[in-house]
Amino acid sequence: MNEWIAIGALALVGLLIPLGMMAVSYLLRPSVPETSKRATYESGEIPTGGTRIRFNIQYYMVALLFLVFDIETVLLFPWAVIYRPALESGEVTLLEVLGPMLVFVAILLVGLAWAWRNGAVQWATSPRQVEPEADRP
Repeated sequence: MNEWIAIGALALVGLLIPLGMMAVSYLLRPSVPETSKRATYESGEIPTGGTRIRFNIQYYMVALLFLVFDIETVLLFPWAVIYRPALESGEVTLLEVLGPMLVFVAILLVGLAWAWRNGAVQWATSPRQVEPEADRP
């Protein structure tokens, strides 16, 4: 049997099982339409205002920077684990082991410098946090 047929059959089964479960669930579930089911749930509190509010873009920038540097640490750990055994085996030189990681960290440092220069790591201050100029010594 051709291996691509097996892969296609597996993909088909992988699609049919969830779709079949959703279809059976749709057919068997009870349907009790109420307007209160569509309301936003605020932990028992009565919701005030709209549900679509604007967030400061700074939250997303900090989250993206966190993800980038968090993934960096995930990629540094396996390299750190094989660093010494690779050098001790004698099959590779110091530059072959250390070079790619230094390039990787250098690229990340350039990205951090760019983000710092553009103010992505500066947290936005609210008007309450800024002292009026008359109050400053």
